[in-house]
Amino acid sequence: MSPERSLAHLRSISSEIRDAVVLDPAGRRLAGSRTLAGPAADLLRQAGDAAEVEVGTGRGTVFAVRANRAAIAVVAERSSLSSVMRYDLRVTAGQIGVR
Repeated sequence: MSPERSLAHLRSISSEIRDAVVLDPAGRRLAGSRTLAGPAADLLRQAGDAAEVEVGTGRGTVFAVRANRAAIAVVAERSSLSSVMRYDLRVTAGQIGVR
């Protein structure tokens, strides 16, 4: 699945996503929000080897998941279900670059 298609898929299954970006393993944007790309890359760098990151704020929740070929980070509504969002991100990230 292409990075662009992966974001379209996520948006089709989750109405809680407000913004999203796909990054390559080096943190470069492959698709999605240019505004979110830098902060998402920084978050993943700070997270070390963590496969998943979740950060809640008063305005929403940031979820980020790494896979072999790419990482996906999204900003979602606070009401989004953490386990469902992380699962959807893991599955989708794992399909990036797979035909």
